[in-house]
Amino acid sequence: MKSINLCKNISIKAALYKRLLLLFIVSLPLQSSFAANDLSALQNKIKKSQSSQAQLTKKQATLEEQIATSEQETAAAILQAQQTEEAISLEKALLATLKEQTVKLHEDKIKQQKLLEQQLISAYMSGQNDLIKLLLNQEDLSKIIRAKSYYFYLNKARLESIERLETTQLELDKNKEDQASSLIALEKMHQQQKATKEKLIEQREERTKALHELKQDLNYQSALLAQLSDAEEGLKIKLAKEREAHLNSQLAAAKAQTGKKITVKTADQSHSSIAKQQGQLKWPIKGKVLSTFGSQRSSQVKWKGVAIAANEGEKVRAVATGRVLFAGYFKGYGMVIAIDHSDNYITLYGYNQTLLQKTGDVVFQGDAIALAGHSGGQDKNSLYFELSHKGKAQDPLSWLEKPRW
Repeated sequence: MKSINLCKNISIKAALYKRLLLLFIVSLPLQSSFAANDLSALQNKIKKSQSSQAQLTKKQATLEEQIATSEQETAAAILQAQQTEEAISLEKALLATLKEQTVKLHEDKIKQQKLLEQQLISAYMSGQNDLIKLLLNQEDLSKIIRAKSYYFYLNKARLESIERLETTQLELDKNKEDQASSLIALEKMHQQQKATKEKLIEQREERTKALHELKQDLNYQSALLAQLSDAEEGLKIKLAKEREAHLNSQLAAAKAQTGKKITVKTADQSHSSIAKQQGQLKWPIKGKVLSTFGSQRSSQVKWKGVAIAANEGEKVRAVATGRVLFAGYFKGYGMVIAIDHSDNYITLYGYNQTLLQKTGDVVFQGDAIALAGHSGGQDKNSLYFELSHKGKAQDPLSWLEKPRW
């Protein structure tokens, strides 16, 4: 009996195991299906995230390009506006000179008219037939000669007065024409200046809008700082290439002229040495130092130069004599100008509003080379100033004279 019950229990347990095994086997595809669905959903999320990131990066690049274009166009417009203002000043000075000349000519005309009037009255009072009377009356020959000479010089003076009066009148007419032309030119320049200013306002609004959109993206700030290292390296490479190309062209020109070998140092001797002026260089612009050399700019980037506070449109001056190595737009630095001072010394001026010199120009110490601004995506007006020797950045403050402001 016990054996029968034991067999029944074994049969029941076996059947139960079979059922459980069957359920497990059936559930395996369902579990695999759920796992596959989860993996697929995760992959889709990753793809969407990557697509979103790519779109954001593309948008950032587009906005950066818009800012760069706007800043370059603004620089060109400001330079044109400055040139127009200078032309207007010259035209105003010319107009003022013409007016002064006109007043003087008018005074001369009145004097000449009075002189001619007096000559005519004198001639009338003395009588035009005195010489004929002397001849008819057979007066003394000496009297006749004297009278003849008198009337000759009197008529000559009268003719000269008439000619001077005529010349003065012609000059007056020409001056009036020149004044009219000058006024038309001034009006045209003023209209051009007005159009330039309107375009400038429009470009600044575009830049501000694009920059605001970039600033809204918090990730952009960290990305920008990370890019600065690449920008610094890129600028160094560019300047090195520019300098090498310049030296090679100098060497080629010198060989073509003399047919002799010359050293690089000889080719660069047209510029005064900066090495002897350490601690004596004039500041490129007067202002408070906002960021010092070597200080932390971000976790990845340190300042290789100094940032100096500046007023918009203030003139930036060359700290020493040299040749413009590069003048143009560079990402992260905005409108930048770099000057080669020979002996492997280079100074760099960034964040400018516009540039007043072009690549290849020779500039002297104290010359205006740019107008300060906030290009390169900067929020505030400032000047970035860097000094390097053999490609290695040095503390600019150790080269500049002690500030007296």
